[in-house]
Amino acid sequence: MAKFTIYSAEGTRDVDLGPFTTIGRHPDNSLQLLDRIVSKNHATITLQGGQYLLKDLQSLNGTFINGMRVYEHTLRNGDDVSMGNTRLVFNDERQGGAEGAKVSIASPGSPVAESHIRDKITSQASDRFLPAAEVKDPDALRRDYEKLRIVHELQKQIGLELDLDRLLQTILRLTFEFLPADRGAMLLYDDQGNLYPRSVRTRRGKTDDPIHLSQTVLNVVATERAAVLSSDAMMDARFQSSKSIIMQGIRSSMAVPLLHAENLFGIMYLDSQLAAGAFTQKDLQILSSIGSQTAAFIQNIHLARKVEQDALTRDKFLRMLSPNLAEQVLSGQLSVERGGKSCDMTVMFADIRGFTSMSAERTAGEVVEMLNEYFELMVEIIFKYEGTLDKFVGDAIMVVWGAPVAHADDPIRAVKTAMEMQQTLEDLNRVRRDRGQAPLLVGIGINTGEGVAGYMGSTKKMEYTVIGNTVNVASRLCSKAAPGEVIVSEMTYSRLAGAFPAEALPPAMVKGISKPLKTFRIAYESGPRHSTSLSGAPEPTIQG
Repeated sequence: MAKFTIYSAEGTRDVDLGPFTTIGRHPDNSLQLLDRIVSKNHATITLQGGQYLLKDLQSLNGTFINGMRVYEHTLRNGDDVSMGNTRLVFNDERQGGAEGAKVSIASPGSPVAESHIRDKITSQASDRFLPAAEVKDPDALRRDYEKLRIVHELQKQIGLELDLDRLLQTILRLTFEFLPADRGAMLLYDDQGNLYPRSVRTRRGKTDDPIHLSQTVLNVVATERAAVLSSDAMMDARFQSSKSIIMQGIRSSMAVPLLHAENLFGIMYLDSQLAAGAFTQKDLQILSSIGSQTAAFIQNIHLARKVEQDALTRDKFLRMLSPNLAEQVLSGQLSVERGGKSCDMTVMFADIRGFTSMSAERTAGEVVEMLNEYFELMVEIIFKYEGTLDKFVGDAIMVVWGAPVAHADDPIRAVKTAMEMQQTLEDLNRVRRDRGQAPLLVGIGINTGEGVAGYMGSTKKMEYTVIGNTVNVASRLCSKAAPGEVIVSEMTYSRLAGAFPAEALPPAMVKGISKPLKTFRIAYESGPRHSTSLSGAPEPTIQG
């Protein structure tokens, strides 16, 4: 009975071999190896004429027997098989310790036997990191220590570096210190899903030398999301069709995915044009670890950018919406449509009269100070009635109700906001007169109707705003309003249901509208400011 003794991260186990055995990562295989470097369908073992024939199924990272890569091999008792990070030792009770006429039998202690043992240990040591008790070669131990020392330094760099480009350059530089690579590249995916070289290095230390990478190798890594090691790329059946490998004389190559969770950010690639077998399974394990850490770093960069973008978005909403509405939008309770959505809205414009002449008589600093004081008071009132601050246009303020959230009494909220703004402005003007400053006089126009709300602009800069004829009419009504007046359209007035005293005005012609518009002037109490609640509206007094 023949069997494999399997040594893996999960422990040691024995598996009997039948007449036909399939090996791979996929669960449909007779022998499943839970090793991400092993291909889904890696190899087969067939009993033929009393012997077990192993065939590699053009696996990504190859099958190694006693340290040599094989594509077809008749197994012999004691053969040490490596697939990915998994080691399998072949045992055949029928063969015992004999290999027949194919192999000379060496007695224990003979030079031949000792040489065989040394070769076997060297082969195993090149494929995996041995426990301390199994290390017999001091030189191999020093080489492994140096590799791990440099990798440790590299891991510290990954933890400390904040700039991605500098980090990628550092990774390649330190990698060249412990691996005999002639060329290396860090390739990342852009927003369109295209793979491009972000950092390149050659053995001569130049980072600007053009290099032509094998698309075949990159496609294999990207498709399988697994590391690839080719000990002799010129003879590797997987890359027989790759012209770049043949033309450039690439002998050894190694590539690992920059993979974090399910996110593939790119590929790290190394090759040697001088030597076959330049890279070992140990090297692939180390490089895979570096690739994973690099991917985690890139993921952290993406998360940091998202947090920064979310903070900017949050700041924009906090400036545009009342705090409670902003929190609802940011938490997802309210949706803000991208691309625009038609909705019923009430729009208000408030504009300082005579602002241009006032500005001409003052310094820029004085004008800014004046506007900041005025805007601060007005925005507080706007947010009190849950209006959306669309924008400041010079000295004008544009406010919307109905987007991104609508209330049944949005027109009433708009008028209450306008009334309280005018009353608050009277309080501010008394303070300004005491300072010897000229009063600020504001006209306000309000209109209600259909409009489009959403994110608008270019791909580089988008802003949440509203557009449509409703907005244009509100702006025209504002221009018609005299200092201290609040003018509303017929549509807005009809929605007020007599909640405010109002006076009908003569029909007005406004730019862009063919027919005269019916408008109404809202009457409000002058004098010291008083608070107006959403529920306590004054008794209606309709005039005209």
